[in-house]
Amino acid sequence: MKNSCKITFEGLNINRLLSLLGKKNIAVYGAERVGKRCTIQVPSRRAKQTIALLQERCYNIISIEFFGLPKAKRFVKKHFVLPIICLLTVLILVVSSQFCLRIEVVGDFDRRDVCSALDSVGVRVGSNLRKLNLNALQNGLANELDAMYAVIKRSGSVLYINAVAKKEAEPPIKMDVRRDIVATRSGTVTSILCEQGTPLVKAGDEVDIGDILIEGRRVYNDGTSEDVYALGRVVIGISCEGFAAFDGTKEVTVETGNIFKATGVMLFGKEYVRRCPFLQYTVSATVTRLFPLGLEIRNNVYRETITKRVSADINECIDELKAQAKAAASDKCDFDIADVEYRINDDGVVAVLYGILQLE
Repeated sequence: MKNSCKITFEGLNINRLLSLLGKKNIAVYGAERVGKRCTIQVPSRRAKQTIALLQERCYNIISIEFFGLPKAKRFVKKHFVLPIICLLTVLILVVSSQFCLRIEVVGDFDRRDVCSALDSVGVRVGSNLRKLNLNALQNGLANELDAMYAVIKRSGSVLYINAVAKKEAEPPIKMDVRRDIVATRSGTVTSILCEQGTPLVKAGDEVDIGDILIEGRRVYNDGTSEDVYALGRVVIGISCEGFAAFDGTKEVTVETGNIFKATGVMLFGKEYVRRCPFLQYTVSATVTRLFPLGLEIRNNVYRETITKRVSADINECIDELKAQAKAAASDKCDFDIADVEYRINDDGVVAVLYGILQLE
């Protein structure tokens, strides 16, 4: 039942009591008995009468729990400040949605330049958006930035802006001017396609930075040659390494026994609750949903934790060491990772990141 009361009590002659409740037209749902203990559920409007009858018959009442609207009413009486906070929060959100609280910028222009151009056309953080004309604002922003176009979308109190710069046509390539395709990284050639010029490497060759891969020179059958603009594609397999040292210990997280409890409210996906004083903690929550308000009341229990190091075998730390080694390699990596290889020894783990570099 939505509006009901769950009562747990102890005593004798429980069958007689249930019969008596039936005679008094008190509907009983979901009766559960374990020895002398019994749990029943009755309509909330008959809760007082049922409790009075139990007390009159000298039963020991262990717990009383309301569900549905009565529970919400009791919660409001007990936590009368929270509904006020919720109401104020709703009002603030409604009012704040009419004003610009944030500007998100993507595209070809720097955020500062876009915000400065917006300011020139009368829009900034804090501006009233109620009478905002997006078409006029887009045209004005594009003119201020000298952009090809600007797209502005509004979501509540946030403006999302994408400004695209004007494109300039690239000058034509002079095919009779020498240009070599040169290795910009050391690695192994995996494939080569030459459309114009003279290839100086083949698949499987090791190359260093600065080596010419396709020379900008055309050689004729009579031995003469001329300079050309080298055209083609060379794919080089490249790699970099990272190392994570093993010191014979691992990190573990344990609870200190300190507990902090706080009751808060969840509204529009944001939780309003007292700040936990612990630096490290785990949290568990009991949630009560109030319908039709769409609110969640959360009773949070925070348990303080600390991190310490204990002796360990390398196999116990292998996942952590692999992650550290990969992160160390990634810091030096400036290419897309195609594969990862790990080498494990007594001192730690080496991560080798493999990728490809395409030169044209």
